[in-house]
Amino acid sequence: MNELLTRRPDHPLPPETHERMRADLLAAIETKPRRTLAPIVAAAAVLVVVAGLMIAVRTKPHTAPPAARPNATRALTAAETETLRTQCLTEANRITSKSLPHPFTDFKVVRAFEFTGVRDPKVVSTWLIGYGIEKFPQPKGMPELPDRSHPTYWLCSRTAGGVVSEPSIRFGPGARLSGSPFMRIARNAGVYTKTVARITVQPKGGSPLDAVLQDGFWFAPTVGRTDWGPYDSDDPGRNDFVIRAYDADGNLLGTDSGIDPSAPTVTCPLVFVTLPNGKTDTVPKTPTPPECVEYRWPS
Repeated sequence: MNELLTRRPDHPLPPETHERMRADLLAAIETKPRRTLAPIVAAAAVLVVVAGLMIAVRTKPHTAPPAARPNATRALTAAETETLRTQCLTEANRITSKSLPHPFTDFKVVRAFEFTGVRDPKVVSTWLIGYGIEKFPQPKGMPELPDRSHPTYWLCSRTAGGVVSEPSIRFGPGARLSGSPFMRIARNAGVYTKTVARITVQPKGGSPLDAVLQDGFWFAPTVGRTDWGPYDSDDPGRNDFVIRAYDADGNLLGTDSGIDPSAPTVTCPLVFVTLPNGKTDTVPKTPTPPECVEYRWPS
């Protein structure tokens, strides 16, 4: 057994054995199929890889973060919509001034939808969009004023726990957005113009969420405020969310990180013009500073 583990000594082969092996090798080379395409295919593969690398290097990186999983939505049924509308009207009337009783009773529902898959009871999962004519009464003891009614969109939201969050958001068509093509009208909702293709909402300490864009409005499933009082004017949790808007190429168009009381007030010079109907309007002077550029909504 030990001899099997010992290397055997090498012995030179006889000359006639060398000649026979050489002849067999030459015969095998001549009869074997030639693979002339193999080097070409290999070279092409290398070129494809190199070209891909060149494209990756030359492509300008997008400012926008990678898109998150899309937030799926579903339209509410007629019965679900009516239930939500009743809740919203009740809560809106509770927190609205007595001089404007039942502010949205005559508004028609344009859309009502729900983010599917929301489990946290504090997260806003459902939205209602209404449209109608908002009428303001004439102040007592004041001279008669022009028509104090105008078309208005009404937005109301509800958490996954069934509590109304934002019962009386108002926004009118023909509004002007100054300095930015988008605006928030709640911590998790707002409006945008046609230059915007994507909006993200980033809660404090969290990752950006992709908002759903619908007919000039954007919505995101985040924690909502449910403790509004009759005289509350703003949401103290507004600054806990950073909103960013991007164009179709992923370029950052603007950021809204909340209201900063220390920020300097921007004065935008205007020019007064007379419209064909005889009314007076204002337009920005040119050249217009970026913070003074106006965007009409809807667009």
